[in-house]
Amino acid sequence: MSFTRELLDTLKYLNLARTNMVAAWPKSFYRRELIHQKVLGRNIFILNRPEDVQRVMVSNAGNYKKSLANRQALKPILGQGLFVSEGKLWERQRKLLSPSTHRNRLKGYAQTMVETGRETVEKLNGSDESQIVDLTEELTLLTSDIITRTMFGVKLGERNQLLYQAFQDYLASHGRIHMSELIGLPAWIPRPGQGKGKAAVRLFDSVILSVIEQRQKSNDRHDDLLEMLLEFRDEQGEEMGFTLLRDEVASIYLAGHETTAITLTWAFYLLHEHPEVKQKLWDELESVLEGRDPTFDDVPKLAYTRAVVEESLRLYPPVHVFSRQALGKDVVAGIPVPKGSFMTISSYVLHRHKLLWENPDAFEPERFLPGRSGDVKQYSYIPFGAGPRICMGKHFGLMEAVLLLALFAQHYDCKLKSGHPVEPLGRMTLRPHMGMPMRMVKRSRS
Repeated sequence: MSFTRELLDTLKYLNLARTNMVAAWPKSFYRRELIHQKVLGRNIFILNRPEDVQRVMVSNAGNYKKSLANRQALKPILGQGLFVSEGKLWERQRKLLSPSTHRNRLKGYAQTMVETGRETVEKLNGSDESQIVDLTEELTLLTSDIITRTMFGVKLGERNQLLYQAFQDYLASHGRIHMSELIGLPAWIPRPGQGKGKAAVRLFDSVILSVIEQRQKSNDRHDDLLEMLLEFRDEQGEEMGFTLLRDEVASIYLAGHETTAITLTWAFYLLHEHPEVKQKLWDELESVLEGRDPTFDDVPKLAYTRAVVEESLRLYPPVHVFSRQALGKDVVAGIPVPKGSFMTISSYVLHRHKLLWENPDAFEPERFLPGRSGDVKQYSYIPFGAGPRICMGKHFGLMEAVLLLALFAQHYDCKLKSGHPVEPLGRMTLRPHMGMPMRMVKRSRS
């Protein structure tokens, strides 16, 4: 490919990325291992080779920080929380929060997940089968309820809907990545639409702060993440400041529910499109569960169910792009990387790359079954990121997705509204454009 054509492809991507990043990727990028262009004096690298992904995200991760685009999208709502912070603050907060998602806590979380999921199932059971529901919204409300119950010990009730609306409003105002961030213009330069998300953040805060204040007034002892944050003392014996406490609660809330809801949405869409896969899923559920609700002990037995989740994450990764900026010089794929270069890794492109996958666009859960590990090259599949900043809620999220997929698939055959166009919209996360309207057809359970 000529230099001029590559430059035009890159400029086209940068322009279209503001509206929908995954639709902006040129077809040529799905066959290229590395794209390097200089745009307005800024070095931009797009990495599609597992070795280079490892270099930037793992082996030399200390040389790369989250890019301005990442920080600008998240900072208004997450402040200095774990997913925005860098350096010593990030290290301290990561160490503090990690125990909340440790494997030894998963069994207790699993019970809460299924109990909360059962409430949603029963609510939907009361509706007419001809009724169309936006599955994305239903699942987001459900996973929102789960994360607040498991991590903060709170049932939100009507406040759950307020949080949902606040985040949808925030996505509408901050979901687009602006050209100024993609090419690294300074943070002090105004971005279009910056003021529109303030009302959304205020509404979001009204709920988050009420959760914190409710706990602070309580005399009861809780064994959850919020209690860990409130009891924290630094080396000088100082407690966590209220602002940072708020930022960490907000970070865990958003990271702990949004991606799982989107993963399940795409999974049910893919099952609708592939009835033969759906039948294999139903067969496994009948064999393992025999009509009862899933439990923590069932998760290892639900191999095909998990494979459906992992293949859904491959085709539609909720976190569809990772962006880093070089703190110092480096060399990637034999090419010098100057300080300040922008390194882009699109999990959406990587997961569908023609050189890395057999039948990359096909929905084939079998590639993730036990004994098929050779089908997935290391660092070609990164739905949770990689390296020091890998999502610490990975095991929580995977277990939640498996349990809820099993629970809902036992009760419902989800059918997409006739004629509804399904398009992945890549902004802050990879959501279906215009939602996922589905008819929840009840299944008979023997």
